[in-house]
Amino acid sequence: MSKAAFFAFSIFALALLTLPSQASNAGQAGFDLPQPNGCHPVGTRTIVLRDPRRSRDLLVTMWYPAVESTSAFAPYMDKKTANALAEEWKLQPDFQRLVRTHARLLAPIAKGGPFPVVLLEHGSSVVPAIYTVLAEGLASNGFIVVATNHPPDSLISVFPDGHELKFTPYWPAEADRRTQGVAIGKFADEVLVADVRFVLDQLQEMNSHDHFWHGQLDLSKIGIVGHSMGGTTAALATQEEPRILAGVNLDGSTYPGMNADVRPIPVHKPFLFLATEEHASGESRAREYVGSESNTYYVVVTGADHMSFTDARLVSSRFTRDLKTDDSAFERALITSTYTRSLVEEFLAKYLKAGVAPDLDMIVRVDKK
Repeated sequence: MSKAAFFAFSIFALALLTLPSQASNAGQAGFDLPQPNGCHPVGTRTIVLRDPRRSRDLLVTMWYPAVESTSAFAPYMDKKTANALAEEWKLQPDFQRLVRTHARLLAPIAKGGPFPVVLLEHGSSVVPAIYTVLAEGLASNGFIVVATNHPPDSLISVFPDGHELKFTPYWPAEADRRTQGVAIGKFADEVLVADVRFVLDQLQEMNSHDHFWHGQLDLSKIGIVGHSMGGTTAALATQEEPRILAGVNLDGSTYPGMNADVRPIPVHKPFLFLATEEHASGESRAREYVGSESNTYYVVVTGADHMSFTDARLVSSRFTRDLKTDDSAFERALITSTYTRSLVEEFLAKYLKAGVAPDLDMIVRVDKK
């Protein structure tokens, strides 16, 4: 059934009634990331996928439903990555040591597979680790999450042998906005979506031949979630890649290169768009999804900013160098990140598991073009 649902949620008032405070557990001595809300423990492992045809190596982190394990909890991120992020976001040195995750390294995978697969695409100049709250939540709810680090669009990619690749602009710095947009769109199509296809091919090989993953990946049920530039990647890949059944764009441009005159992305599959009020009010982002002739949800998250859909506000409210810790900012960040996780989980459960989506299907207003 075709649906174009527009939500304008004042999520803070709603969530404050139901979400227990965690600020007291989030002091400068460290804090636990929000607890995953599914029934499975979570495991994680990181691998390197090598594409000899393109002379390209990709770091890929996977979170998955696991069995109870006594193996070590995974670090939030490695030290080199944390150092780069601390410099970019003005965070305290070694902040990553104080952030406690819920995923255990190399834990055995849960029984009951194969499990649906969710590709997780990062934004420009960040790293996949800042989506850990979302990834752990999805894994605990029975999805295998596959997050690719895409150089040179990521802030940094640190490989097991110690070499690293840092963010490098892939557009002409002195060009006009439209020329830059064309270059960004070309990169999205020719590099980022190509990475998605390559990773899907490798998952097929792993599902057939890898001892750990053999038969555990349900490659007939694949979704994709992306934030910012990763949201553009998610929209393009959902449109172009037949193996992907449903997509989620977390406040990313809906046009490659962020220019409406370049090429809008018509998505004729189930799609969820989460936007900030700022981006929803403009004409260059998101509006073509309203009234879309597909199973599309368009949600405006009141009070959120662009990075609210990541772990960024949780981390910066605790570990900023310039200001004191801010419990109210932490509470707002906690509410937004956990509510975002809930909506994404509902959407993917509906379209990859034939589940229900009570919050998403509570239509507030329907806009038709």
